[in-house]
Amino acid sequence: MMAQVALVGMPNVGKTALFNKLTGSFQRVANFPGVTVEKKSGWISENKERILEVIDLPGIYSLDATTLDEKVTKDFLLQKEKEPSASIFVLVLDATNLDKSLFLAFQLKQMGYNLIIALNLMDEAEKRGFKIDLQRLASELNAEVIPTSATTGFGITELIQSIKRHAQDKKLSQITIPANMQKFFRSPVYVNDIFRQVDLLLKEVTLSPLRPDTFSQKIDNFVLHPVWGILILFTVLIVMFQTLFGWSTPLSDLIENIFSYMGDIASSNITQPLIKSFLVDGIISGVGGVLVFLPQIMILFLFTQFLEDVGYLGRAAFMMDSCMRKMGLPGKAVIPLLSSHACAIPGIMSTRVIENYRERLITMLVIPLTTCSARLPVYAVLIGAIIPNNPLFGIEFLRLPGLILFGLYMLGFLSAMIMSLIFKKSLPHSSPSMLLMELPPYRLPKFSNLFLVMKNKGKIFLKKAGGIILAISIVIWVLITFPQIDGKSHIETSYAASIGRTFEPVFRPLGFDWRITTALIPSIGAREVVVSALSMVLSIEEGSDGFEKNMSTALIQQFGLGSLVALLIWFVFAPQCISTFAVMKRETDGYLWPSVMVGYTLTLAYLFAYIAKILVNLWS
Repeated sequence: MMAQVALVGMPNVGKTALFNKLTGSFQRVANFPGVTVEKKSGWISENKERILEVIDLPGIYSLDATTLDEKVTKDFLLQKEKEPSASIFVLVLDATNLDKSLFLAFQLKQMGYNLIIALNLMDEAEKRGFKIDLQRLASELNAEVIPTSATTGFGITELIQSIKRHAQDKKLSQITIPANMQKFFRSPVYVNDIFRQVDLLLKEVTLSPLRPDTFSQKIDNFVLHPVWGILILFTVLIVMFQTLFGWSTPLSDLIENIFSYMGDIASSNITQPLIKSFLVDGIISGVGGVLVFLPQIMILFLFTQFLEDVGYLGRAAFMMDSCMRKMGLPGKAVIPLLSSHACAIPGIMSTRVIENYRERLITMLVIPLTTCSARLPVYAVLIGAIIPNNPLFGIEFLRLPGLILFGLYMLGFLSAMIMSLIFKKSLPHSSPSMLLMELPPYRLPKFSNLFLVMKNKGKIFLKKAGGIILAISIVIWVLITFPQIDGKSHIETSYAASIGRTFEPVFRPLGFDWRITTALIPSIGAREVVVSALSMVLSIEEGSDGFEKNMSTALIQQFGLGSLVALLIWFVFAPQCISTFAVMKRETDGYLWPSVMVGYTLTLAYLFAYIAKILVNLWS
């Protein structure tokens, strides 16, 4: 059996980045807890042969674990899991934050763990004048200490050699689990004793103390200011949404031209009408109508990862903490809500960092109101149809589409805050949790990491397009094409029209006819396919003028302003895809709360879409 190596450490010590260096695999590297929720596995290879399995355990501050992700690590360390424990434990410490990192080190030492200590971020610590007696530290902790830098790769070779030496010993750590374990770990005498040992050790091994990070402190004077900080946050968000439209246009045009060219080739070389329609209208136009928005989605991921790597995202969460607490959400909910702007599924899973079940439940219930990236293609098409691309007050950079997109994101976020307050008043009260977050120093992001994250997110979207979106596009094509009359397809008599007309009376007050209703149904599987569904229902194909332009023109001509604004508002509040429902069912262990989520979001979507239509009609 292959030896297992477990990476253990606090959040934000660079543990996942170290895991990537050891195994060569790529994962998301975050500056806050809650992203690495479950164990991740990889392998150390030699001559292209796997020799050691590496397990990246969720971050843990101490063995007095309270959150769900910390308990995964605690149970593994205390050998409570059914699977065998690791034979080698690598404890990752932050050299720039050693006083806090050493608490877990002393706990594991007292229990008898045979550790390898990776003293990570050593390059940053040395830049700030930190010098340490490594031999004395190793002697006091009874462990081999290896200085490393996961960012630069410094010390990785030495760490691998040390792991291989320990693997040859094939000895499991003989740990001693205290009686009445949880009370023991929380005992004031026990905790104070460890802090005392940490202070004594630091005095003995520190040769030159760590200089304060004055650079980060100076920036934080503005970024965390109660007035300037909020203005900076809003400026950053507005710039991001303006850029989504500006930078993505050339790339979107390129994708349009590629799919248009593919459609022309298929039309020229296929003579059988049904097969031609299947390839051109069903597959090429269906998938191409969604992939044209891939540049916007990838730019969104690029921006969020840049803000995370530079150290700003955690500070944005810190600034919003007090405001969110007044609305009933815990400070730790900032992280799930921010990550849900990419996708609600990891957002719901990352609520495991919230130890209070009531607060965790409220966070999961309001997460669907945050705007996920799957809604971006729908927003782009509808905004293009109803909002002119004019500058605001003559300022070229401030254009109306970007500002409207920013407004839609803010509408979703503010709605989540209001609903959390309602749930706070409705659900039984319990003791609130506290926000525990280590603000990282400002760092210049590595382009390679930004590129890898953007590439991996793009892969996930393409995989979705190749699977779910392709399947739904084919189903929509079948429903639109059949039954045929005299060998020809007629949209008015198709199966899709029958389904749409069945539900049309329910949605008619919103201004939705059977065509929009038909397009809404497949959105249960994936939000993005609404665009391709509408293109098929309206018989829009990729053309020389561009898919988005043709779609926008057809939409405003055939449905009018009131119906399109109602549809835009519908997607701000509408229930998430079926995958989100399934994940929430798993996290809450039942159908009750997922059903509540679907019920209240559906009600809000219908109500506010109706109000929006009435207001637009009165205004126009």
